[in-house]
Amino acid sequence: MIKYQLIRSKRRKTLMLQVKQGQVVVRAPYHVDTGFIDNFIHEKSAWLVKKLAEQQAKPSFCDFSNNANILFLGELLTLNIGVARHASIFVDSGLISHGLTNHSLANDELTEDIELSSIYQPVPRQLNVIISNRANNRLTEPLAQAQYVKKQLEHYFKQQAEQLISERLALISKQTSLVPSKVTIRQYRARWGSCNNRGEVSFNYLLMMTPCYVIDYVIVHELCHLVHLNHSTAFWQLVAKYSANYQVAKEWLNKHQTQLYWQSPR
Repeated sequence: MIKYQLIRSKRRKTLMLQVKQGQVVVRAPYHVDTGFIDNFIHEKSAWLVKKLAEQQAKPSFCDFSNNANILFLGELLTLNIGVARHASIFVDSGLISHGLTNHSLANDELTEDIELSSIYQPVPRQLNVIISNRANNRLTEPLAQAQYVKKQLEHYFKQQAEQLISERLALISKQTSLVPSKVTIRQYRARWGSCNNRGEVSFNYLLMMTPCYVIDYVIVHELCHLVHLNHSTAFWQLVAKYSANYQVAKEWLNKHQTQLYWQSPR
């Protein structure tokens, strides 16, 4: 028998099976007995074994060392750690120049149109984390540096999320006429957003790792909970009304789930 964590809920009407961070989680109503759940786990054992193996084959946490890969708005960027007088974080343009100067482009004798592709060529994009000299003097061990970089990136992602999610939420609320009473941006361990019976919604700032259409889906998802505080058929019909391709967003999240957990470096 596969071991699992059982979470019961008064509001839940059906069984839900999840595999997260190498653990099987069963969400069930209070009236369903454990014998029925055990049989359910047994019937799904082949699928569970497959999913557990897939997660074990992938890293369960982000790597915050130099040249590691990290997702930003759905794009896999290379983490570039540098040292300078002042700390900063920025994403580069992803283009390098072939060396043509402004003078050569402005020359009156230059009458041919020059295509952008002949001047610039794409290079792998980088997420640059610049550590201040003062802080770097304290980071004598690789683990200490990775923990510091993680903390700086958390601050950066939260800052970016507060701006982007606020803008998208305002637009989607206007389109749907679904307006929350309060909005919070924070980090969750295992959810992308939440909505309570007071009309308050919150979002995980690690959504900045996902493509924009996924962010829009999560916003729609939580706003629809203002009408249906459950995952009933009526709820999903409302989600589909405002996010016709929501299944594509759900599939992206499922595919990249293990890359979206920010556990502490070890």
